[in-house]
Parts: sequence; structure tokens; C-alpha cells
Amino acid sequence: MFSSYFIVFIILYVLGCSIEFIVFNEEILLALCFFSFIFFSYNTFSDSLFTTLQARAAKFESEFLISFSIKKKVSVVTFQTLFFTRGFQSKFQILLASILVFLTFSKKELLLNQINTINSISLAKLSELLLINNKLMALFQKNCVDQLLYPLVFSSKRPLSFLNKNEINLQFSTTSKAIILKSLTI
Repeated sequence: MFSSYFIVFIILYVLGCSIEFIVFNEEILLALCFFSFIFFSYNTFSDSLFTTLQARAAKFESEFLISFSIKKKVSVVTFQTLFFTRGFQSKFQILLASILVFLTFSKKELLLNQINTINSISLAKLSELLLINNKLMALFQKNCVDQLLYPLVFSSKRPLSFLNKNEINLQFSTTSKAIILKSLTI
């Protein structure tokens, strides 16, 4: 049970005390008590202290690994979330840009369609007005010929060359007024 070092130490100690190489005062006694306590503690509690420290180290290591794995999982989930949102954000920006371009072109096309529609409607109405104007002009010319020239040519018993200028103006003014009034009240 005693080791050879312990026996050698006791022998050296006894020799040192006998030749008064080691003087016993309070500092020496205190140092001897301390060294003997360390030696006794080391021999008695070394195995249990080692297992206790090993258990604590394993516990610290397992807690560290658990906290590390939790932080790793949180980091991975955060990265995946940010990666997904980054992809979503870029896809949303592309979609937004596409919609804005579509709306810009459709607005221009809609404006052109509206202008073309208004233009075609205006041209249709103007052509209708032109047709109405042509019909009125044809009707007016026909009425003028019917009511002005025929009565002048066929109603007088004397030739036109013998009529006074005043008589022609008088006949023309009375008949022309009546014709114009009739043609205006269609």
C-alpha cells in the first residue's frame, strides 16, 4: 500500500530532523501540513475527483453540443427562410416589373384604341353629314331648277330677250324666296 517514494521520503525526513537540517518553526510546520494534505488528498481522492471532473466535462460538452445544435438548427431555418424570402422577393420584383410594363403598354394601346375609336366614329359621322349635305344639295338644285327655270322658260309668253331687267329680277326674287323657304322646310 505504501509506495517506495513514500518510504524514501519518511527516511529522508527523519534524517533531516535528526541532524537538525530541518528546523521546526511555525512556517515549516504549516508547509509540512499543507504538503501532507495535498499528498493525502491526491492518493485518496484522485480517482473519485478524476471521475467527477470527467462527468462535469462530459456534461459541459453535451450542453455545449446541444446548444450548438439548437443554434445550428435556428441558423439553418433562418437561412432557409431568408433564402426563400429572397427568392420570393426577387420573383415579386420581376412580377411587379412585368405588370408595370404590361400596364404601360396596355395604357398606350388602350389610349390608341380610344383615339382610333373616336376617330372612326367622327369619320362615320362626318361621312353621314357629307351624304346628308349631298342629298340636300341635289334636292336644292332640283327644286331650284323646277321652281326657277321652268316657270321662267315656260310661263312667259314673250321671249326672255324682250323682258325688262326689272321684271326678271322681280319674278326671280318672288319665286326664289318661295323656293328657298320650301327647300328649307324639308
